[in-house]
Amino acid sequence: MTPAVLGLDGSAAPLAARYAVTITPPAGRAAAVLRRADWFFYRDADRIALLKGAIDETWTRDAQGRIAFERSFHEHAKVTDYSPGELLTLGLQPDWAALATFVDARELTGLQLKARSGRGAGLRLRLEGRSAGDTLRVDWLPALQLPALVLRRSPVQGTTRIELRQQAPTPPADWPQPGQRSASYLHLDAADFGDMDYDPVVRLSEALDIRSGWRKPHAHD
Repeated sequence: MTPAVLGLDGSAAPLAARYAVTITPPAGRAAAVLRRADWFFYRDADRIALLKGAIDETWTRDAQGRIAFERSFHEHAKVTDYSPGELLTLGLQPDWAALATFVDARELTGLQLKARSGRGAGLRLRLEGRSAGDTLRVDWLPALQLPALVLRRSPVQGTTRIELRQQAPTPPADWPQPGQRSASYLHLDAADFGDMDYDPVVRLSEALDIRSGWRKPHAHD
């Protein structure tokens, strides 16, 4: 699937979106439980944020186009900061246009178009395929450059369903605001993680890095 068909032209408009997320454990995993949550996605010229309840993830871009990242861990009242230099050290070169689409644009372009409905601003594309061993379906809205539905089935993680419930040019007043809860949190620099193995937030953030492919697993003492 080509970026042009998906409307991925790098000009995604600012908006706020609310997604309903349901995670169903794989069959036979008795100890696992069904989980439901609301996620909030925010996109503007210099900030992209995903609020997932216990953890917020925020990308920011400065006037020189340098991109930084932070995770806010609300249960621990701490934030881990990744400077542009630290992201480069990790081998990352974030693409702002790709970050703005909620789902990885590389996954989208690897899927096949199975159906389309609507037209103009209401056009909806159904994409299907496989990604990293998972079965993936995305119902894509080119006009918004956002998914209306992400359905991922993994033999290990189970089924994750992410469905768009509401979107608006600016966040409604009753939605959580990026950075609001974490305004007084302690900040930890990701460049110092090697000296902070004792901190549970450092371990949590490193585990998320590993899951994202940013780091390789390593043993802790």
